[in-house]
Amino acid sequence: MANHPVEVLILTGILDIPTDRICHLLRKNGVPFLRINRDALSDVALTVDPKAATMICRTGGNTWEVGSALKSVWWRQATFLRNTPSHALSTSEQLERSQWSAFMRGMMLFDEAVWMNDPAATYKAESKPYQLRRAAKLGFSVPKTIVTNDPHADIPKLVGLRIALKSVDTVLLHDSSHQHFGYTTLIDWSECADEHFHLAPATCQAPIEPKLDLRVTVLGDRIWCDEIRLDQGEIEGDWRLHSKDHLHFNPYDLPREVAKRCVQLTRDLGLRYGAIDLAFSKETYWFIEINPTGEWGWLDREGRGISEAIANELSNPSGRQLDA
Repeated sequence: MANHPVEVLILTGILDIPTDRICHLLRKNGVPFLRINRDALSDVALTVDPKAATMICRTGGNTWEVGSALKSVWWRQATFLRNTPSHALSTSEQLERSQWSAFMRGMMLFDEAVWMNDPAATYKAESKPYQLRRAAKLGFSVPKTIVTNDPHADIPKLVGLRIALKSVDTVLLHDSSHQHFGYTTLIDWSECADEHFHLAPATCQAPIEPKLDLRVTVLGDRIWCDEIRLDQGEIEGDWRLHSKDHLHFNPYDLPREVAKRCVQLTRDLGLRYGAIDLAFSKETYWFIEINPTGEWGWLDREGRGISEAIANELSNPSGRQLDA
């Protein structure tokens, strides 16, 4: 059976619906690609030669070869493990989880391909304290922020009496059949600094009120910016707490210097792609965070062209891999 050479390698998950669009476009354009889902790795047969930088994948009656023809890799997964299991893992599950995780990291051996994004750069960029530091050094306005587990920290003096309480990293917890996700909460410091506060660190940030939420999608030197509004206007707190039926996403023109800074930050972090959250308040654009594996599908309306741009970049990557 002949091997099919792969030009684009996609490392993602089964439920990554936006990437389905990328696969459709690559297929439409005749670009040979291989998609491997991290939650179905045992369903495919994989053989890697680290020295030769090759991988053979057998699936669905086909054999795919990842090697010298590889142009790019689309890394669509976080490097931090966030999905906390709802039960104690068996020894078999522990083994599978640890070894497949190491296997996926091992895909970095394809170092002559252009990565979007490089896992090492993604690992650094996922750190919220680190990205806030980089954004501030580039000249972004960054809200006063303190990360602490000390209930006696002088947050009222350092940040203010009212804070935006956030997790240090994305919180995704399981409790039997229930799933818990951590959102930003506007709260008085006195209400959260209790006897349990020391158990885990939290991010205490000065709230931005009133504000206009902005999502900036960055791909190389290109950006797409959208404003996020409720039916009645601007949003207090975390917009993700509202039903999308009442949210509106409209194109927004960023000032040239702010748009340029978004591109600079993405490059500074060693990324080719990034999803940046900004907040506009009182004539100031505030940096909130950047997600190196952030979603874009819900913003890619007719004629927006984000998916097409990603597919084109994967098919014909511009330049070598960036340095983190």
